[in-house]
Amino acid sequence: MYSHFDPDLWVTPFGLIFIIAIMAAWAHARHNAVVANIDGSHVDLLMPVVVIVGVAGGTVVAMFMPMDHRIAGEMMNHGIRIRLFGMLATGAIAVYVYSRLNRLSFRRMLDVFALPTMLGLMMHRIGCFLAGCCWGDIVSHEATGSLATQVQTLPFLNNLSSGVQYPPGSLPFEQHVALGLIEPNALASLPVVPVQLYEAALLLIVLLALWRFPWRKYPKGTMVVIVTCTYAFMRFFVEYLRADGYIVVANLTITQLQCLLLLSSAFLLPSMLKR
Repeated sequence: MYSHFDPDLWVTPFGLIFIIAIMAAWAHARHNAVVANIDGSHVDLLMPVVVIVGVAGGTVVAMFMPMDHRIAGEMMNHGIRIRLFGMLATGAIAVYVYSRLNRLSFRRMLDVFALPTMLGLMMHRIGCFLAGCCWGDIVSHEATGSLATQVQTLPFLNNLSSGVQYPPGSLPFEQHVALGLIEPNALASLPVVPVQLYEAALLLIVLLALWRFPWRKYPKGTMVVIVTCTYAFMRFFVEYLRADGYIVVANLTITQLQCLLLLSSAFLLPSMLKR
């Protein structure tokens, strides 16, 4: 994710949808807490802390991944990135500290926030689409050069999607200019895959599939593990359609390596739930 704050604009579609996503997740988490016989005020106190700590943590984590800022190789580095998994991990730490201080079950609190987090992320991806961040691969013509794999992992999509174009000043536009794919005076970027909407649609399917899952009848922590592994599996493949992830090793981005780590940790689930 990238944060976009224009000093001349106090309200942007991206920022407005981000706030709406937080409020929707907040309301759903509060409902989950009440259903799980947890005072809803704990969610009211914890939600702002989780968001602030998560955003700060996701930004700090990004500072240790300088290669991931290279959305156009050495020709263009972009900072102020918020790593999603870093945000979720540090947010979980905040939940852990709060749970221990208030003698609440940490795993049950994670269950309370699991599906609401996916709800918020689904809405947030629509904001990403409008803002032009987390953009997809080009679909207008076949890319060439050292970064061809980064901006066009699956060339056959050229014949399957017409793509969406972003105006000058947007990150896709700047990337395409830096790579020499378009001229600086071009009217718009090359058409790119609307991968943000693809991810939002997949998240909606996950939400509908798990909406009535009786998570309270299962061992504490079951819901958060299911949601985390489902998203990691989905995001691993969605990442192939994104052009903002620097290829690190074996044609994989940092995000994909993190997804593999999360999926591998799922093997610890039986022993964790037994304990």
